[in-house]
Amino acid sequence: MVHGRSPGISRALRRLTAASLLLLAAAHGPLHAEPGVSPEAIVIGQSVVLSGPMAENGEQYTRGIRLYLDQVNAQGGLFGRRIALATLDDGYDPKRAEDNTRKLLQERQAFALFGYAGTGSTLAALPLAEKAGAPFIAPYSGAEALRARPNPLLFHLRPGYGREMHKIVEHLVTLGITRIALAYQDDNFGRAGQKSFDEAMARFKLKPVAIAAIDPTNLDARPTVTALRAADPLAVVLATAGQGTAAVIKEYRKAGTPPQFFGLSVASAALLRRDLGSGAAGIVIAQVVPSPWSRSSGVVRQYRDALGNAEPHHAALEGYIAARVLVEGLRRAGKDLTRARFVAGLESLRQFDLGDFTVDFRPGQHNGSAFVDLSILRGDGQFIQ
Repeated sequence: MVHGRSPGISRALRRLTAASLLLLAAAHGPLHAEPGVSPEAIVIGQSVVLSGPMAENGEQYTRGIRLYLDQVNAQGGLFGRRIALATLDDGYDPKRAEDNTRKLLQERQAFALFGYAGTGSTLAALPLAEKAGAPFIAPYSGAEALRARPNPLLFHLRPGYGREMHKIVEHLVTLGITRIALAYQDDNFGRAGQKSFDEAMARFKLKPVAIAAIDPTNLDARPTVTALRAADPLAVVLATAGQGTAAVIKEYRKAGTPPQFFGLSVASAALLRRDLGSGAAGIVIAQVVPSPWSRSSGVVRQYRDALGNAEPHHAALEGYIAARVLVEGLRRAGKDLTRARFVAGLESLRQFDLGDFTVDFRPGQHNGSAFVDLSILRGDGQFIQ
């Protein structure tokens, strides 16, 4: 007599088989692929300002990123996977950046977020990245609010605005200049710059002679300059970006002999040259990468060789460096790519020399660079750095 399996025994066998598969999967890896990772590509999400008065740095930063990623993809990518940068324009609007981030994580299934530009955009996107468990690499912002607490997913390439402000104020004190004022744009970035400026001044036991804001939405610098000129400063530090920087300097020059101007690294020199012409001469700008016009460092030589005959730019060089860090982290994560392995790969970049420019990540320390230098714009639009 042939006996069949009873329905109860069949159900038990199915449960046992399912349990065995789960145990096998736990031992050898996840049941499904990591978001944004396929045999052909790794999707990296970017929300960045590509339109409006703040677009200059976002465009150049992205241009430098793509310059290196295109090189990598042309050579076959990483472990046979192309690095696909999904870029969305947020117009420097935090709400648009938040919406873009949802699209990148949910619709595009981005493996990681990378190359965002702007303090407000980064702050808006970060909670979504944390919720999704997506690494967030190299935002174009030096806001100390993003560095206030260690974040296991967030990796900074550029130093904070505090280091830039300290370098500027230290330089002025060395020259014997203590009548220092601040102009800042009234948004997340500008207020972050103001906080860093106040802290830098306090370290040297100084108080600003004046602080005035400019509205980044209409760029009317007349009230700003009126408030600054009343204090008669010898130097004005500008926590402004994009066209706001040029607006303040233009208005000040209309009103009479201007003081010495000092800008943060996000003050676009290309925009200043375009808007001010020879009037840009003498403006001092903090920089967080070497001069892209000088071939004295290896990383700049590599950037310039990839760039060919195109015009160099500080933000583009920074993007090129950021892309190299991204790719090296992915390379060290290995073929069986997961977000956890990628984070570990980035954290293994200890004193990683890109060519006379060092990036230093490690567990609990995700601020990769402390490089800050000062540059002066010349009358012909070139830099002395």
